[in-house]
Amino acid sequence: MVFKINIRLFIFLKNSFDPFRFLKILYNIFMENPRKTVLIFDFDGTIADTHHYIVELSNRLSKEFHYKKILPEELPELKDKTAHEIIQHLKVPLTKVPAIVSRAKKEFQKDIQALEPIKGLKEALHYLKSAGTCIGILSSNAADNIKAFLRNHDLDFFDFTHSTTSIWGKHICLNKVISQNGLKKEDVVYVGDEIRDIDAAKKLGVKVAAVTWGYNSAKALKKMNPDFLLEDPQDLLNLISPATVPSF
Repeated sequence: MVFKINIRLFIFLKNSFDPFRFLKILYNIFMENPRKTVLIFDFDGTIADTHHYIVELSNRLSKEFHYKKILPEELPELKDKTAHEIIQHLKVPLTKVPAIVSRAKKEFQKDIQALEPIKGLKEALHYLKSAGTCIGILSSNAADNIKAFLRNHDLDFFDFTHSTTSIWGKHICLNKVISQNGLKKEDVVYVGDEIRDIDAAKKLGVKVAAVTWGYNSAKALKKMNPDFLLEDPQDLLNLISPATVPSF
């Protein structure tokens, strides 16, 4: 775009000043380089199919950290709850949450080879990238875990990947990612599978797409009034263009 601007302005300056022609040049430059939507993805449950793994891992660590195990019959009910409500339900000591998260990241690293992307998501991400969409990741999982997973599944083409140690203040982390990458809030759509993802985006005034294939249920997500509610990975393509999209 800079190259085009420089050439056109050079040609323009060589000729007599014509305000209408000048405005036309700027208009054509803008139309040839429209602002594109930037998609920032959550990782666990949104890209990586980790819901059942996290349940198993939680139960594995429950004895060590002294909280309740998740029973199979509880899963539908828990999918309607916020992260805070789940912690209360399982009687997780709040002071131990950072240690549990840290330990979970280490366990994740050991088991990463067995984890898969959400079905249909890999194809959607490849299409988004081929269409020139800027895509990034913001996650509380470890950066090394995310990068290893992406390499394992031929998905290591994200424009940026940010990991945070913060469990709560996700809106603060999202704001930092937007700022560090020189993005504009109005161009960003945050894609996540949890109630807290919607809450974080709304606090910043950023559009949010809630996906129903992760941790929280469609019912719980819908109550939060996200800008978009996606039921299939192919729906991601509608975030960059409502036109006809390919079927996978």
